[in-house]
Amino acid sequence: MAGIGFKMQKLFKEDYFSSRIKAYSFAGLITAGPWIIVIVTVALIQAIIRSFTNIPDDTRELFVISISYSFIFSQVIFGMKQLIVTRYLADLFYVENFKDVFPTFIGSTKVVIFLALFLWGIFCVLSPLPLLYKVLLLILFITLNVIWILFTFLTAAKYYQPVALSFLFGGITTIVAIYGSVNLLPFESYSHYFKAFILLSGFTAGMVVTLYILLYALLISFPDKGVKNQFNYLQYYDKYPSLFWNGFLYNMAIWVCNWVIWFGSGSILLEATFRFHRFYDTAIFWSYLTIIPTMVIFVISIETRFYSRYRSFYGYINRGGSLSQIQQAKYQMQRVLKQEMERLLRNQGLFSFTILLLAPFFISYLLLPKEFLTIFRLTLVGAFSNAMVLVVNLLLLYFEDRKGALLTVVILFASNLILSLLFLPFGDGYYGLSFAIGCSLSFAYGSWRLISYVSEIDYFAFTGQGVRHKKSRYEIFTKIGRFLNEKFV
Repeated sequence: MAGIGFKMQKLFKEDYFSSRIKAYSFAGLITAGPWIIVIVTVALIQAIIRSFTNIPDDTRELFVISISYSFIFSQVIFGMKQLIVTRYLADLFYVENFKDVFPTFIGSTKVVIFLALFLWGIFCVLSPLPLLYKVLLLILFITLNVIWILFTFLTAAKYYQPVALSFLFGGITTIVAIYGSVNLLPFESYSHYFKAFILLSGFTAGMVVTLYILLYALLISFPDKGVKNQFNYLQYYDKYPSLFWNGFLYNMAIWVCNWVIWFGSGSILLEATFRFHRFYDTAIFWSYLTIIPTMVIFVISIETRFYSRYRSFYGYINRGGSLSQIQQAKYQMQRVLKQEMERLLRNQGLFSFTILLLAPFFISYLLLPKEFLTIFRLTLVGAFSNAMVLVVNLLLLYFEDRKGALLTVVILFASNLILSLLFLPFGDGYYGLSFAIGCSLSFAYGSWRLISYVSEIDYFAFTGQGVRHKKSRYEIFTKIGRFLNEKFV
């Protein structure tokens, strides 16, 4: 996390309003820039499509749902590797072993492509869509999976601005490609599937541009292009299994309510392939947009105030500080952490509450039914709690309480799944309630765990209870990594 701290601390030390704006903009660019760019791109694409009457609604819906599915399931695959690869990279950087960074990228990319092909194979068998369209979906799916891997490596290398710029150029490419297609091509003479294929091709082209810019940034960041030890990172699945389950279950928990509701009343089956619920999926999408303040404020809080106290506390422990120095550092760290969490809760809570109050005006303006308003209010509460769960989970990992972080995510996934199944028979009026309750329960437990753990952080630091790990008895992934290193270099 401390990679961007130096720049933001410098901006906050300058007693200028413009410097503060720059700091918040910089944090927003890092945390939400790519996300916002993709959202704006898709919104502009839909506006372009609606301006042309020769593109029917079912074509537009097939195009948008195809993108949504690609993003959702690429995130699930990414969750299986995100924390493991990040931890492995952090350890490589700590010991200044930069020669293994690029091989790790190659190895992790091969694995995600294999997983993407496996999922696509199942999809290909079950879906009646034309083969050409399914092949294009595979290209988009693999592209997104590789983008997430590149994203992980570049942020770990503190190479932030090219990440946002790559999505910006990719978005521009997408808009130009689709606008040119609907203007220059005789869309009215094409079949329904081929219209959707052309639109999806434009979006895929933009994502490919994003991928190549990110890849170029990675290549100039790590000039050592070795190919040995590509799969050494797999040993960390044996070393830190909780990190795998943490990342995987969190990404599953985000979408499990959607997956259950897709089989409830009001859901739609598109082209005998894609299930979705128009109101619930839209409400979730809007609700997640409201947590951008949390992402920005959290990064600024950690980088400008908390990290220096955190480093000071562990510095005294590692370098043999006196008891009074350690206790004073602990008190300052706890005090700053409490202040920043209170500020985060207050600011995000006020923003979410304001949206909650204004929601009826927006819903009536957009001519949406009252059922959507009920769902949106519940998902708004759930998104707020989910954002807090993410913050608490990251802080628990920051303090090496991997067990507490995993339990927080397990509660999130289990409660979302079980409650969604329980409320499903009651219909649309209860959609979103499982998400709100499940995220709130997880947030409550995670907060209690963080408070209790940090209150005795000196004990855990000295005994190493959060740092110690127990490798898998059979070391299955370590053996797989060795085998792959020998066979597939």
